[in-house]
Amino acid sequence: MKYFFALGVVFCFRFFVAQTIQPFYGHMEAYVNGSNISSLEPMDTGFVDICLGDTIIYVAAPDFLNSFENTGSGYSQDVNTNIDFSWTIGGDTYPNNDTISFVADSPNGSLVNLIITDQFGEIAELTSKIRVGIPPDFSGLYVLQDSICAGSTTQIYGGANSEGSSFTIPGGSFGSSQYFEGLTYLPDGSGAQYEAPITIEGFSSSATIESAGDLIQVCVTMEHSYSGDLEIWLQCPNGTTVPLVNAYSGGGGAIPGGNSGGGTYLGDPIDDSGGGGPGEGWEYCFSSVLNDIGPMTENWGNTIPAPNFGNGGQSVNPNNIYEPDNSFSGFIGCPFNGQWTLFIQDNLGIDDGYIFGWGIDFEESINGLSGYQNTLDSAWWSPNPTIVGNFGDSSILVAPESIGGSYVFNVSDDFGCTYDTAIIVSMNPITAFIDLDPIQGCVPMVVAFDYSASVGDSFYLDFGDGTYYSGSSVPENISHFYSEAIDGSAILYVNNGSCSDTAYIAINTAAPSTGYVSDSALCGELYEWNGNLIYDSGSYTQVFEGSNGCDSIVILDFVFINEGFDVSFSANQQLFTQPPFAVQFTNTTPNLQDYNFTWDFGDGTTIQSNNLNVFHEYVSNGSFSVSLSATDLIASCSESFMESDYIYTTGMSFLYENALNPYYIYPNPSSNWISIQSESPFNNKFVILDQQGREMINGMLLGNRTDVSLEKLANGAYTVRIEGDFKPQVVIKQ
Repeated sequence: MKYFFALGVVFCFRFFVAQTIQPFYGHMEAYVNGSNISSLEPMDTGFVDICLGDTIIYVAAPDFLNSFENTGSGYSQDVNTNIDFSWTIGGDTYPNNDTISFVADSPNGSLVNLIITDQFGEIAELTSKIRVGIPPDFSGLYVLQDSICAGSTTQIYGGANSEGSSFTIPGGSFGSSQYFEGLTYLPDGSGAQYEAPITIEGFSSSATIESAGDLIQVCVTMEHSYSGDLEIWLQCPNGTTVPLVNAYSGGGGAIPGGNSGGGTYLGDPIDDSGGGGPGEGWEYCFSSVLNDIGPMTENWGNTIPAPNFGNGGQSVNPNNIYEPDNSFSGFIGCPFNGQWTLFIQDNLGIDDGYIFGWGIDFEESINGLSGYQNTLDSAWWSPNPTIVGNFGDSSILVAPESIGGSYVFNVSDDFGCTYDTAIIVSMNPITAFIDLDPIQGCVPMVVAFDYSASVGDSFYLDFGDGTYYSGSSVPENISHFYSEAIDGSAILYVNNGSCSDTAYIAINTAAPSTGYVSDSALCGELYEWNGNLIYDSGSYTQVFEGSNGCDSIVILDFVFINEGFDVSFSANQQLFTQPPFAVQFTNTTPNLQDYNFTWDFGDGTTIQSNNLNVFHEYVSNGSFSVSLSATDLIASCSESFMESDYIYTTGMSFLYENALNPYYIYPNPSSNWISIQSESPFNNKFVILDQQGREMINGMLLGNRTDVSLEKLANGAYTVRIEGDFKPQVVIKQ
């Protein structure tokens, strides 16, 4: 578990008054995954047993028996106004609130510490424990034969009665660690240093480091574009230092010696001359007891590409735990408690980096915390039809299908947690694969048979013309002479132990020929012929040219059949007795996405639109026929639908129209705003009405142009009315 450390300055002012302290009792409750019953056993200071991913809601419920609220005298002790709650879980701090939420994201134990403080400094402190179920170690599960022939069986060892042999559940622990977190710029230049302290508390005041294993590991999350100028070291509370990485061998360094890493990256950095911002930090860990590789300075070749900011440049692999340059035994005698400080020094210019945080882990047993153990409740194999036998719940017999099989073993523990692992049984590596060059042509001809990609220990080839080749124990690439025309298959037989496989490949040495085929498809369907899409009815010719000049010609007679698209539409209003004559048309054709549509509104206006709804305003009296045409997106098929005398408008005065002042609205339709413009300056009020006549926007038009925002309007048709002799206009928000 990790305790987050934050830097800050707090100014405290306290006013002392004569006041009798009112003791109170602290209580803590814990509710798991929405339960309404506290799971903390025993109450206040006990354990909560949960699984990875579970959520605990902690509630502080102090008893203020002496408060003003309970006795009518003294001072107020109200959790909502004058009580502070200091929560830490595993060292992580939580908000000052009587209720907090914790999510188990790592399999280990955590201490939950709650300090309740009233307005006059009276304190109640409680400590409880979280125990997260530890996933089992399934390393003892194994399959007798992990690769078998199709149709065969094999045995997998593991089952409900195999605890201790096939699987074990490790013990859990309450770790002791702290972590400094926060993006910090690593200064660039000769001798520029970065340092950050972590304060360690909770150990006995006399406790000191006694071995290299007491400090389990130190981890640094960072990026840097040139490792060859870095020095990294750790300082304990009494000033003793141990180098982690001494990669600078030049003068002026903080640590003598050094083995340069040159231009090898750390993390995924932005490789520039500085100031380009942070790249991606990778966590590098150092330990004298957990390391799986030597010092980083002796393993500069242990790299992986930096894929993002580093453009694929080589960066030190973060997947290993590195030995520090000097052993952590150098800290023997250092006190645990106090400031532990990480130092990083950059010794050359034109490169920089960033530190994202660092952490330190100590041996947990030193601070007196004991471990815990979740135990087996039940174990079982998930149902699988290819499990054909069970031997005393200690092993199973399986008969996987031709592609192999996956067999899932499950364990549940006394914490109510469930875990699983999968055992994979694959087919014996046998493959029959053959490739011919050419596969057709004019006889006489020579054909190359390549079965070098096949896998097996014996091979037998049938050329399809009555001749055979027994081959050898290794796959080959051979040639065969054909003197007569054939149209058949060559066959490769492959064996591997008791397993066998067969590959067939067509071979055609016939003379040139011409073939005729015919086919059809419905409009709207994709039709592919020999890798090409056909869009129109007609005849199509494909020439297949053989390597020896033999051509095979195929002629396709193709036709698209038009079954009709069921083109249709509707209008929200067909009869108008006064302007404006604004109509919303709805395209009701099925499968709109398959067609391009063109509208003809009958007044000389046509538009192309594939939208479900289109809008049109008629500007004169009359009766108008409306038509909608659809063209298939794939083939050249089309269909039209017309409603005669569909829209009827009346009530517009010719004299009135000519007397109105002209103005323009654009863009129309619009998604966010419109401009209202006139040749003569405006000084007029305006309103925007919805289709029910309700006022949605009002304002003042000034000058020749005014911009109006439509962001608050829903999509649809609206009417713009301007004070004075101005014709109303319809604007569309979409």
